[in-house]
Amino acid sequence: MKKAIFSLVAVFFLLAISSGSLLNGIEKGAVSEVYFSPQDGVADRLIARINAEKQSIKVAVYCLMHTGIAKALKAAHARGVDVEVILDPYSIKSRSPVMKMVEKGIPVYVWNPKQIVNHAKQKKKPLMHDKFCVFGDHTVWTGSFNFTREGALANRENVVVMEGVDIAKSYLIEFAAIKDAGCSTYQDFISERQ
Repeated sequence: MKKAIFSLVAVFFLLAISSGSLLNGIEKGAVSEVYFSPQDGVADRLIARINAEKQSIKVAVYCLMHTGIAKALKAAHARGVDVEVILDPYSIKSRSPVMKMVEKGIPVYVWNPKQIVNHAKQKKKPLMHDKFCVFGDHTVWTGSFNFTREGALANRENVVVMEGVDIAKSYLIEFAAIKDAGCSTYQDFISERQ
């Protein structure tokens, strides 16, 4: 069994090298850190990274309910870091810290596309299910971790941190594309719901 698995991995590796995809990935950016929750304290690690950033933080996350992360983003904005946040409507709840971020002047965008997905004869809007941050023009934080207490303390989640200007640029382009493809400002989104 081990030989079969090793053989499959070796074939995949050789195919990746021959197609250039592995080399392209290495050239674009390198994984610098990998974390798992709950054991690795991912929320604290993200907060520390937010606290250390001096240039910009672009956040695209399905759910932001973790007050510590929200406070760190507000503090970063207050010290002059360019902070922008894109959220799925799932985060717009009465107990969410998002409204306080908006009140402090952080641009918050809510995924609100006009397109409807017709799935099993039920029409519904697609989710903005990303979970990534771009720090400056060089670092990407991504994985399954939603910015919630449950994600930090109870759920089985993962985080990968990648370093490199090329990989960060790809995520910054995606951030702009999400914003342009179907986001409303927080204020407009709330107005439309009333």
